[in-house]
Amino acid sequence: MRAWKTSPVLLLVLLCGCTPIVGGAARFDRNVLHERLKDGSIQMPDSTITAARDLKPQLRFPCRIAVYLQPESGDWRWTQEDKAAMEVWANTLKKEGIAADVFTLPQILTAKSDKGDLKELRVAAAKCGADVLLVIHAATQTASYKNFASVFNLTLVGGFVVPGSHKDSLFAMEGVLLDVDNGYLYTAMQAEGLGKIMRPTFVIEEKDAITLAKTRAVAAFGDEVLKRMRVLATLPPPSDRAGRIIIEGTEPTKPTDGKAVPISNPDLRPLSPSDVPALKPTPVPLGAAPLQPSRPQPYISDINTPTSGVPVDANGFEIQSTLDAARRAQRNAGGVMTGITVPRPLP
Repeated sequence: MRAWKTSPVLLLVLLCGCTPIVGGAARFDRNVLHERLKDGSIQMPDSTITAARDLKPQLRFPCRIAVYLQPESGDWRWTQEDKAAMEVWANTLKKEGIAADVFTLPQILTAKSDKGDLKELRVAAAKCGADVLLVIHAATQTASYKNFASVFNLTLVGGFVVPGSHKDSLFAMEGVLLDVDNGYLYTAMQAEGLGKIMRPTFVIEEKDAITLAKTRAVAAFGDEVLKRMRVLATLPPPSDRAGRIIIEGTEPTKPTDGKAVPISNPDLRPLSPSDVPALKPTPVPLGAAPLQPSRPQPYISDINTPTSGVPVDANGFEIQSTLDAARRAQRNAGGVMTGITVPRPLP
């Protein structure tokens, strides 16, 4: 009788002992996940730091981007839905004039590069006419645990009906953008996605949690690609490939190639209020009459006014007829055409 009473407790203890986590959230070991991303598959051809520093950027926009997706491993793979999500940010780059074309490297050219040899991948990208190569690696980690509803797993029906198990997956993506010609590293991007599912113990599958995490990681990775590429597009173009202004103290001794414009002794300091000369009034000689403001001349309809005894106004200026004004305009046209006839004072 006493053994019958204690049997449910013993079964519960055995059930808890068979589960790694009962309740609570999953804990991921990110160090292990990053080691999977950096599994030594990427081999850098640069032998010394000096050789790496000698590399110079030479990217011009719009550019052609070749994408290499790391071959899937384990319980996940790249699906058509993932590639369709990548097409979204690829089309955005095209509309903004950053990319001329974005395409995935054909598998027939990367069959020998399963280990991720960057030099071979760059050769494959060069054969496709790409300017830059975007290498994308990914890794995943899943944690499983059960909640207290898993006690119904003792009844076979409960294991198929009651959601007593959890699976949480973390999907991490990492990418680097390399120059196809010289291997210069322009930028890098990272993104993560977390997928959690809770289902009956006997029907739950790890791949469902991975798919959910991968979908979220691909969307976040696309946002990172857009942000990084927009920053690169705002940087000034490489100086060694674009015509530029050479600022020097003296004229160059060697002839230029037609792209350089020498400027001698330039002063590029910004102007301050003290650098602007003040406007000074024009001095008037002593005894000279002050200038009178111009006034509209009265219209004289009599064009037969005799030249002798020319009528003047109260200030001593000649009142011109329309015929005289036309003749003076013709004479002024022989010199500087100002379009203005200045009134002439009487001698």
